[in-house]
Amino acid sequence: MSFDLLDHYSLAKEPNFPPRTLPVGFMLRLAKALHTHGMTAYELENTMKRMGEKLGFGVQCLAQPTNLIMSFSHPEEPEPKTYVFRVEQGEVNLERQIQVQDVVSSVLDETLTVEEGAGRLKEIANTPVRFGIKGQMAGFGLLSGCIAQLLGGAVSEIIVALVMGMVTGLIAVRFLKTESLKYLFPTLSAIISALLANFVASLGWLSAPYIATVAGVIVLVPGLLLTTAVAELARQNMVSGTARLVYAGTIFLQIGFGVAIGNAIGAVVFPVQAIQTEWFLPAWTLWLSIAIGSVGLCFLFQGRPKDLPWIILGGLTAFATTWYGAQLFGQVMGAFVGAFVTGLGANLFERLSGITRSVMLMPGIILLVPGSVGVQSLSLLVEKNVLEGIDTAFSMSFVAIALVTGLLFSSLILPPKE
Repeated sequence: MSFDLLDHYSLAKEPNFPPRTLPVGFMLRLAKALHTHGMTAYELENTMKRMGEKLGFGVQCLAQPTNLIMSFSHPEEPEPKTYVFRVEQGEVNLERQIQVQDVVSSVLDETLTVEEGAGRLKEIANTPVRFGIKGQMAGFGLLSGCIAQLLGGAVSEIIVALVMGMVTGLIAVRFLKTESLKYLFPTLSAIISALLANFVASLGWLSAPYIATVAGVIVLVPGLLLTTAVAELARQNMVSGTARLVYAGTIFLQIGFGVAIGNAIGAVVFPVQAIQTEWFLPAWTLWLSIAIGSVGLCFLFQGRPKDLPWIILGGLTAFATTWYGAQLFGQVMGAFVGAFVTGLGANLFERLSGITRSVMLMPGIILLVPGSVGVQSLSLLVEKNVLEGIDTAFSMSFVAIALVTGLLFSSLILPPKE
């Protein structure tokens, strides 16, 4: 997992790329910034088309998870020019999304020139992220503790999940120094979480080590990536959607096998001891837990402190509508209702405030995505419980489709701001 990628593959180091102060150079760097900070392929391509039209260029943009292809045509030039460049898998950074989209809006309405917009992009790139190591570790821990309670964990599972989430966050932000370690990170984190959960269970302090294990690595589970992939496929972004879908499946496999390896070793080294007494939090604390988990998402997504109330509102809205929808219509329809209402709220927020809808949408959707279900299905398959594992995997797929359908319907009824 990467947290600040804009300096990777700097276009200034690429030969034959136009300088940032020229229109084409500005648009290349703008596309890279939008991709880096988590914009979906279809949103990025639409944004670059609008920017090209404003600057007098015909722009064809193909956004993929690890590269961008952009072609520019101009009436004064006989042939179009095409640029292909490598980019890293984007991570959501809400504050920088807002800053970069402010540049887009300002250039489109001509309050900023291309040169000023290019300078602003460089300034954004050189600004440190708002939440450093401690903030990101806190984000991992708070979200893990929240998910542990959502999965039905007792106080012991919540505490252990919080600690394991912080350990996962520490590994993510401090120890991913080599390429091989970076790519093995989901598997290693799952192994460590499973071993820690089994160790605590061997002391008689934990009755459900699986809940603590899944909650401890929940930030790494690509539920949001899976939902984005399905959304891009639904909007006929076939290349990007397929690539994200395969990538999400790979991470699911890494985490699933990591959990299986950790549990296999833990069962031998740390025999589980029966727990004598369990304490569960009152039912009303679940709403407090959602709010606290949303604060953790603010840290993880690098949100602005002044946007925290909207982030919490997005999380509470998503959870409440999904929970009540599931009670009335079942799990799949509950996911549809939750995504539909959350999408409407996020689009309305964007229209009224002028701030990107991601501020409410991303934290809300992350609490709905079927990540834990995916890990459970893989664990069942590894344990050779094939029928139940496949059934669980299908349930995850239907929930993901329901989420995307709900978001598409919300944008049909109340389109996001152009």
